[in-house]
Amino acid sequence: MHAQNARSTAAEGLVAELKASQANLASGNATNNKQPSQSPSLVYGVKRLVRGLGSGRQGARQGYALALGKLLSDVPDHTLPVDQVLKVMSSELDVSGQAKGTEAHDQMLGKIFGFAAIVRCKRAMDQETATKCAEGLIQIANKKSFLRELAANVLLDLTDKVEPEILAHILNTDSCGLKAWLSAAPADSHPEALLLALHLWPSLPQSLLHDIKLLPAGAEPPPTDYFTNADAHKDLAGPAAAAFFAEKHLQKLLPVLRASSSSHPRLHSVWPTILALLLPGFTAVKDADAVKEAAGQQAKAKGMAGPGQLEALWRVVAHDLLASSHERKSLAFQLFTILLPNLQADQVPVVFSRTFLRCFSNNLISSKTYLHSSAQRIAQRLIVFASKARTVPGMQIALAVTLQGVGGLGFDRLTKTNTVTKLLQNLDASSLEVYIQQLQDQFAKGHKHVAKGHNHDNTAEGDQDVDKARQRVVEQLCSIAAIKSAPASIKTQVLKFLAVHAFFAVSSSAVGKGKPKELKLALQTQPPPSPQLRRMCSARLLALIDSATKAAAAQASVPADSKLKSKSRKRKAAELAEPAEVADQAEAPAAAAEAAAEAAAATGQARPESPFLAEVVSFVSKVQRSAGVALAVELSEDLDEALSKLREREALAATKLATATSGVQGQQLRAMLGLMRWLQLYILADPAATQPDVAVDLEGVFKGAFSKGKSAADEPHWMDVLVDILLSLLGRAGDALPFAPLREACEALFRAFADQVTPQGFRDMVRVVQQAAAGQDDEEEDDDMFEEGAEADVAAAEDASADSSDASDDDEEEGDEDAEMDDGAAVAAALDGSDDSGTSDEEDFNDDQMFQMDDKIAAALKVMARGGANARESQEAISSFKFRVIGLLEIYVKKVPNSPVLPTALPALLAALTAACQQGGDAALANRLKAMITAMTKAKAEAANASPTGAATVPEGEAMTALLRRTLYLASRHKDKKVTAAAATAFAYLLRSSTTAEGSLSPEAIAALKSALDDFFDKKKSKLRRKLFEELMSRAPLLKGIMLPALVHHTKTARSAYVKADGIALLLAFLRSCANKGQQSVTFVADAFRCHVPLIAELAVASVSGDVGQSARQFEALKDICACFEQLPKVYPQDSLQGLMGKQNLQLVLQSATQAHDSAKGKVALSIMHSIGVPACCHLHVS
Repeated sequence: MHAQNARSTAAEGLVAELKASQANLASGNATNNKQPSQSPSLVYGVKRLVRGLGSGRQGARQGYALALGKLLSDVPDHTLPVDQVLKVMSSELDVSGQAKGTEAHDQMLGKIFGFAAIVRCKRAMDQETATKCAEGLIQIANKKSFLRELAANVLLDLTDKVEPEILAHILNTDSCGLKAWLSAAPADSHPEALLLALHLWPSLPQSLLHDIKLLPAGAEPPPTDYFTNADAHKDLAGPAAAAFFAEKHLQKLLPVLRASSSSHPRLHSVWPTILALLLPGFTAVKDADAVKEAAGQQAKAKGMAGPGQLEALWRVVAHDLLASSHERKSLAFQLFTILLPNLQADQVPVVFSRTFLRCFSNNLISSKTYLHSSAQRIAQRLIVFASKARTVPGMQIALAVTLQGVGGLGFDRLTKTNTVTKLLQNLDASSLEVYIQQLQDQFAKGHKHVAKGHNHDNTAEGDQDVDKARQRVVEQLCSIAAIKSAPASIKTQVLKFLAVHAFFAVSSSAVGKGKPKELKLALQTQPPPSPQLRRMCSARLLALIDSATKAAAAQASVPADSKLKSKSRKRKAAELAEPAEVADQAEAPAAAAEAAAEAAAATGQARPESPFLAEVVSFVSKVQRSAGVALAVELSEDLDEALSKLREREALAATKLATATSGVQGQQLRAMLGLMRWLQLYILADPAATQPDVAVDLEGVFKGAFSKGKSAADEPHWMDVLVDILLSLLGRAGDALPFAPLREACEALFRAFADQVTPQGFRDMVRVVQQAAAGQDDEEEDDDMFEEGAEADVAAAEDASADSSDASDDDEEEGDEDAEMDDGAAVAAALDGSDDSGTSDEEDFNDDQMFQMDDKIAAALKVMARGGANARESQEAISSFKFRVIGLLEIYVKKVPNSPVLPTALPALLAALTAACQQGGDAALANRLKAMITAMTKAKAEAANASPTGAATVPEGEAMTALLRRTLYLASRHKDKKVTAAAATAFAYLLRSSTTAEGSLSPEAIAALKSALDDFFDKKKSKLRRKLFEELMSRAPLLKGIMLPALVHHTKTARSAYVKADGIALLLAFLRSCANKGQQSVTFVADAFRCHVPLIAELAVASVSGDVGQSARQFEALKDICACFEQLPKVYPQDSLQGLMGKQNLQLVLQSATQAHDSAKGKVALSIMHSIGVPACCHLHVS
């Protein structure tokens, strides 16, 4: 402000000096007619002022333009003609193209300021001057797009100033270019043309209006001075606004409106004009300060937008901007800030759309986002707006309902305020009911609400608008029901409303005394809901029942006494807590209660029955039986019969539940009731996706589970039928309905009966998971994997190339050390458990049996394969099905961890994992399968005689050999680390489980273990990890004695120095396991190793001499050898080192270390041995 005042004072002083100079010249001319008509000071002053317009110094251009404008206003036209100023501008500010870079920019900008001084001075403009100014402005705007907005604003001042005849001349003069701007197609136009078109709309001739596509054709224009004096005509622009904000017209303008983001971060001048047309009384200001005030200070309009106009602007334009670049998203945020104080309650759901809330919350949550500060400013505006929401009817509820779920956390938690909490404080059931009634009335009268002020070209477009309006109502109703503090009656009211409009068509005979009031409202809904809207109501109904049920169960799981004890404590804490902490404390009990409810279900405790599901199902059944009510989608005879049987069994199950004698039976009945009720809703919501015979089969399952009689011998076991039903339901495809409620109902029923699953039912589930491997080939196994004596031949064949490949071996195997840790952890988990397992008489199922799927399972897979529009979608559907079945298997493992059928599933699960890891496989499925195999191998396997059915844990004989062979091959040769890690875990699990009745390892396990050692030491391409054998020795004592001879042999004859270092590390692990006094059979294994103790001396000599790979690997081997020396006294406390190793061997160790003393290796070897005291011990016994 101080600079502006200073410039104004300086300009006035300069103009006064020039006027005085000209006055002196005029007085002299009275006596001397030969003097010029302009004083030299005036001539120089005009030239200097014009030249100053091109100055880039701060504030200079504004000051020179102000002085030039004032000079033109104060000096008469005959003294200083405008044409003279234009000539000086042409000579001093050359924009012909010779100047470049910053100089050209300054000269063009200076020329625009010169035109502005001419336009804004107090002189009247003639036709010639106006045409030259318009031509010059458009010429500069066409050259540089970043100067177009400034030029357009000056041109707008010019058109407002000139007479209509002059304006018509400018429009008809092709050289000016204004007509070309206005008549350009929207795709080729720009925001400045739209700005001029809107302002000139009332003044444009009809002949030209027909060619201007930026304006709606045939619409009545607003009053002539509407954009400069809106208060006087705020009620007269309705037809123009309705036509301009029609969705079709806004769609045409999208390219122009997108381009308005070029002025980022400033709001483009076109938007105040557009908003002035939308909101009567909104001032279409052009100066920067006023625009900033409009965007930043929430300047409020005096009128309201016409019906549907703001909604169309937001849906078409704002959503398009929010899906684009950061600059356009910022523009959408600016528009939201301006529109916020002008919103009505019914417009809140439109502006607070999912698209906007997603973009807003994403930028508000993360401080690293580009628009984080903009989102913070919006949050501050919302807090201020919410504090004044009570002054607008219905705004308090609408805003609270909208803000409660922002970003998935809620507005209060995102902003660390209690804004929503305050909005909900004064809301009771009666307030919510009033708002719900208003929404329901809008739903019923949607066509009247939307059609007012809209002229649709056809009925289809009008129906689409009705659907969109009703969809917003449905979303609002669901948001109300999602309020945690909302009474159960409110939630039930919303659920019944959704059920009626989702499932039923109502005639006039259905309305009467004693009939549900929802039917009367449904009869008033005209036109009836479309199929798309009914599907939406069905989906929201199922999701809302599910969420309300979980919330009620979580609340019920919180003990009442704990609520009473913590009530006063919470009240005191709330008084001292920050607003965000208050919101967190309100949500924490519900989250904890939900976790407790899930834990109770997992442990088999009974869960409370769902009140909302039962009430809605009962209501739907009652309405369907009412006269004058028909289903919106007619059911086939089979489905109608299935629905009737489900309702009959539901009533019987409810009766049995009332007299249930045990908690287990009560849990089973509740789970059965839940599935029956959900099935009824899913049948009505999407009949085509439901198989009618599911209800018939479920009836048989109910009889088998809760009746005391036994089924016929030729009939399948009822539990097998239940598994088939659950697999069929989990394979439901082509469904737009939420699947989580049905999946959770299936899982709850399976959890209730998991301990009764038969081997056949378990195999059915495993077959589904393995089905992915049906069309893919397995890798071919190495012929020498299990051949006797092959290791010697391989070692001999590879000796020749071992030396040359040591370096590459070292590099490769060092890169895999991290993978050893992961595999070792998994193997350690697999080795936990008892060792009292036995062998198996049960044959594993072959490939033919694998793919003889049950009819229902095969049908589900076929439906999913055909359901997708392409192969990718079909594969995704099948993959989702497998995820759901894996969920059942995980439940089974948790409920029955010692089941004897678990090991039999390993081949199929490994085959599925292998297929998922192949090229084009499913990485997520592979991760889930790997976790599943790890969970299974953590369980303790039962012996055959310990199982009540006599079923064994693992196969025996050839079947066991094949299983171990395949598992070892995958662990050693597969290219994917997930497969090798899971296979190694399974291999360790099978070895631990393969004990005979006498407590010794089976022959198959012994052969497999020796083959694994041979492969690890002899095969260069082996992917087995040293950690596998270390964990086997540490946690499976029976395996140590078997591994010892092969370990000693391979350490002596290792194919490379790197592998020999691995052998040394395994010898150290062997000694450490023998030194563990808590392990069994330690004495026997230690005595077996006694004869091999001199090998440590040989390895020490070899390591010091440099026969162990690279230097880093050699140092590691030396450390391990020194640790072996340290472990020997612990394993053999009664023997001396000389007695164990021999005098000569100890002398060789010391001699080799002494001889290498001068080398780096010898120094390192001696320092390591000295650090653990080995040399001192050696000197003691040798001497």
